[in-house]
Amino acid sequence: MGIPSLKRHLEPYAERASLESGDVVIDGPAFAYHILNLCLRAVRKQSRSPLDQPSYELLGTTAVAWLERVQSYGLSVSAIYFDSYLPSSKRPERIQRLIKLSRDLIKFHSAFSAGIPLPRHDEDGPGRATDPTTSQAVALFATSSWNATTDLFPTSSWPTTAQGTGSHGRTKYPPPPPPPFLVPAVIDALRASPVFGPLVRVVPGEADSFCARHVCEHRGGTVFTSDTDLLVHDLGESGSVVFLSDIELDGDATGTRLVARVYRPEGICRRLGMTMGTKRKSLGFARLAFEVSRDSFLTAKQAAAKVRRSEAEENEKDEKEYAKFMEQYLSPEVAPELAERVSGMLDPRVSEIVLASLPGVEGNGDSASEEETAAEATMFLPFLLDCPARTSAWQASTPIRQLAYRMLRSVQGRRRDMSAVFEMRRLQTVSSGLRVEMPTPRDAEEFADLLLTVLAEFEDRLDKRGLVWAMLAIYLDILMTSQRGRGRPISLDVLGQLAKGALDPGSWDFLHLLAEVQATYYSLRMLCQVIGFVAQHTGTTGSPKIVRLTEWLSRLPPLAEYPTSATFMEMLGGVEEPGSLACLESLFAEDEDMVSLIRGLGKADKGIKGTAKKKKPRPDTLATIASLRQSLTSEATPLAVRFRALFSLKHLAKQNPPRSPESLAAIDAIAAAFTSPSALLKHELAYCLGQSGNGAAIPHLTRVLENLAEDPMCRHEAAEALGALGDAQSLDVLRRFRDKEGEDVAVKETCEIAIDRIEWENSEGKKEERLRQSDFASIDPAPPMPQDQEAQSVEELGKKLMDTSLPLFKRYRAMFALRDLASPPDLPTAVPAVQALAKGFEDKSALFRHEIAFVFGQLSHPASIPALTAALSNLDEASMVRHEAAEALGSLGDEEGVEETLRKFLHDKEQVVRESVIVALDMAEYEKSNETEYALIPEVAGTA
Repeated sequence: MGIPSLKRHLEPYAERASLESGDVVIDGPAFAYHILNLCLRAVRKQSRSPLDQPSYELLGTTAVAWLERVQSYGLSVSAIYFDSYLPSSKRPERIQRLIKLSRDLIKFHSAFSAGIPLPRHDEDGPGRATDPTTSQAVALFATSSWNATTDLFPTSSWPTTAQGTGSHGRTKYPPPPPPPFLVPAVIDALRASPVFGPLVRVVPGEADSFCARHVCEHRGGTVFTSDTDLLVHDLGESGSVVFLSDIELDGDATGTRLVARVYRPEGICRRLGMTMGTKRKSLGFARLAFEVSRDSFLTAKQAAAKVRRSEAEENEKDEKEYAKFMEQYLSPEVAPELAERVSGMLDPRVSEIVLASLPGVEGNGDSASEEETAAEATMFLPFLLDCPARTSAWQASTPIRQLAYRMLRSVQGRRRDMSAVFEMRRLQTVSSGLRVEMPTPRDAEEFADLLLTVLAEFEDRLDKRGLVWAMLAIYLDILMTSQRGRGRPISLDVLGQLAKGALDPGSWDFLHLLAEVQATYYSLRMLCQVIGFVAQHTGTTGSPKIVRLTEWLSRLPPLAEYPTSATFMEMLGGVEEPGSLACLESLFAEDEDMVSLIRGLGKADKGIKGTAKKKKPRPDTLATIASLRQSLTSEATPLAVRFRALFSLKHLAKQNPPRSPESLAAIDAIAAAFTSPSALLKHELAYCLGQSGNGAAIPHLTRVLENLAEDPMCRHEAAEALGALGDAQSLDVLRRFRDKEGEDVAVKETCEIAIDRIEWENSEGKKEERLRQSDFASIDPAPPMPQDQEAQSVEELGKKLMDTSLPLFKRYRAMFALRDLASPPDLPTAVPAVQALAKGFEDKSALFRHEIAFVFGQLSHPASIPALTAALSNLDEASMVRHEAAEALGSLGDEEGVEETLRKFLHDKEQVVRESVIVALDMAEYEKSNETEYALIPEVAGTA
């Protein structure tokens, strides 16, 4: 999982060399995510929606093309290792990664609570997409030919992830998750290649240890990776490491060649003057890495000096820590030899749960006694882009996976008494996962029979066979809701929206149903692989029902054909056909409520408004809101759980009509938490109320603004939230505090901008304005300048930005217009726009300068580094500006020299600057790392 800062410290001691010949070993998970980043560059040059991602077909063809290109330059790829079994020592870090990604998903959902923006292809101006097939960049690139010089080995970097802001537009939200089945899709594509298929090794341990062992045993070679851990493994005297992101094309008079920094541990030790005995010579570098792992602020020379001192002093405590550090490298945990034959045929994640069933394998839980291992098996499910305010998208397809788990019991050895599997899904706190009970043999047989019945019903009635699997997913969604006896199936809600012509392919309902369908597809793939493994291991084919089910599963589409956001709308069109709905009616014939809902889809109102009867509140929804309110307002509830409850309440407030009992109850529940002593929580409460779009929040926000004893941060947020709601009735209170003598400056200025925003929101002029579509989801203090009424050149906007005779609101409009002209960073206007924004640091208003630094943090454009460095380095500058400049530099941490600049201010006299630098350095390390591969970050699934 990498040693922070190790690569950066060692860059001066690596050799920049031509990669002209020699054997290459590929770290498979790192390679898969490197291919993803290359494809993201291509896709996002054509689309600015964070929803668009490369197709699995594109990922696979790019992976093969990259390897072919490498070999065309004289290198020989000898093996590609993928891990399929992670040691128990990695579990705590995997859990922490799950927690972080779970929180990132909540932030992403909060940033796009009304739905993820999609690109428009009309000429009517910006807005949400109305064309169901707007996400077409993926299809275009799946068939396009590669320009190797530009795409496969880029020589310049720019952000490949969609950037934006989270709450209040002050926190950069994380990008959407990577494609959930990225690694198996790349494996499938490589296996289909006659050249590279024989080189793929899915191994029962971490890929990096197998890569290192391969190079060491073959007495030379280079490992291509993104993981600094490879430098610590014993590579032998001639082994070396090249980081994938460092590989570039270099042209000269003799032609074009591949070049990169080459890290040779033995050579680095010599350059650092490290003297070691002849015994276990290769471990001298490991000791250097150990010192850096203990203190990431050490330079390589300082770490080498500590190594020399440790050799002389032999501190017992240090030696124990070093021995523990080296355990994972000297004796990496792997499954038995039998496991290697098993893992080679399975997806990496499926392999983990299968290997846990083999005799002699401790599993992927913590070490435990023989009695305790019965319930220790863990399944890390791939991460799906589902709605965090709903039950996990994995939940509906749980019975399919339960059937797979039951089948594994026949080969479990020590685990023959295993009664459950713990599925790792979304996590807010450290947890063992969601306990999924093992079905009895009878229950398993009954579900297999049900699957066969449902599949046969769909095959008999549907014209398009490809619909069978999507219909099965929808059936399971309805079945789950029916068995719970409450709520409405999201699948029927989405089909109802489709029937009315009101389905938004960027909405969370659409995305959550898509995730449920993807979960069903993958659960069936998992069941298919488990059945194959059991048959191979036991020599039996199973019961007649399992044999028939195996025949069905052999028809599953490959990963390259799984539904995506670009293809799912068309698939739903087939599901909506009368024949498909008739199938569902017949399968739920005994459930009158479900039959009524299904029949209602065929009679959907096509757009006639005003005829619907007033709905009564659903008791289950009100009970849910009451439960969430209790969690949110209880000081005994962990803050992370309270935030989740808050986001859920915001979702319910927006999902229901503004004056409905459900929406009003959600608004009141949020407002009830203003009694909390936590200013951070109250700040977030005000933000969520502002984002609700519900006028019922206005009285609550007004009371916060009027409470002079309240934290100014909360009052400022309340004023901004009133501006976001845009209701003219808030103007009086905002004007009162704008003009109040002695009022906090931040509150006064926020009121001023909120007033102008409300007046603009309610003006006739707004209706005539045509705004450029922005890459950023934040509700900014002011909209950008309109395209058709104001000059949009960088020069003219720069003049308005610095014209202090203009109202602050209008200058802010120029600021955000310039920001939009700087994104994406390869626009021809990007650098000039950044340079124009940088002049804003000359303004006399600290608030204005602060906002400039914030915008630079949104953009993460390298051209902003000089201005941000100057602002941070100016000790006479206001701390609020320097703090924002530090965090903006943190988002540019992968640029040369940025970290060194930040480190100079670790001991700054201003506490807010010191703390911001620490946060920025952490951000910089995260930005630079490639810690997104399968072995590093287990995909997040939802909490049931």
